[in-house]
Amino acid sequence: MIVKVELSDGSFDGQVEHLVRLQNEIIEKLRAEILVKPKVDLVMPGSLPASEGKAKRVIDNRVL
Repeated sequence: MIVKVELSDGSFDGQVEHLVRLQNEIIEKLRAEILVKPKVDLVMPGSLPASEGKAKRVIDNRVL
């Protein structure tokens, strides 16, 4: 599972360590809730498409 998290404007202060800490915090909070450890990609502000008002279908590609 890959979760893309869009950073807010001005949230990057130049310290990569802060981004790594934020990424790890998000991973652990998601893992605690959904019991799966996702891969979290932090992306630049405005890089994710805006919601079109309709939910996107989730495709589960895990091998059972």
